[in-house]
Amino acid sequence: MPKPLSFNLVDETQLVITRDFDAPPALVWRAHMEPALVTRWQNGGGDGWSITQCDIDARVGGSYRMDHQGPDGTGFSITGTFLEFDPPNRVLQEEIMLLPDPTPPNIVETLFMAKGDGTHMIMTMTLPDAETRKAMMDTGMLDGMELSYQLLDGLEVA
Repeated sequence: MPKPLSFNLVDETQLVITRDFDAPPALVWRAHMEPALVTRWQNGGGDGWSITQCDIDARVGGSYRMDHQGPDGTGFSITGTFLEFDPPNRVLQEEIMLLPDPTPPNIVETLFMAKGDGTHMIMTMTLPDAETRKAMMDTGMLDGMELSYQLLDGLEVA
């Protein structure tokens, strides 16, 4: 069983998240890029949040949007543009959260590296300033990510 995600704060603007998965990089990559798979592992994490829309154009210059809704009816969206692709090893993207007002852009680099039969993921988020990073972390984002990643651990894919 993989360990829960861990994170480190780097300088004043970066958040580095790491997590291991018991699946090869190609599968973990697909689970992050294919809307049908993303929806499966980001719904039903036990916290009552779900994805109501998931659109991903997985290519350089392509955009994405994921609309999330909480148990009380509130929600937020994540939108962005893919800047670089090296499937299934690396993706670089610009991300904006709509809370409902847009946050400043966040540059996210995610690496999917083979580790035995599994994957070691390193996600580096670079925010414009310390305030934005703190506000993002104060949303409970890391707890929500781990709940979703636990569902990804059990995802069965053909």
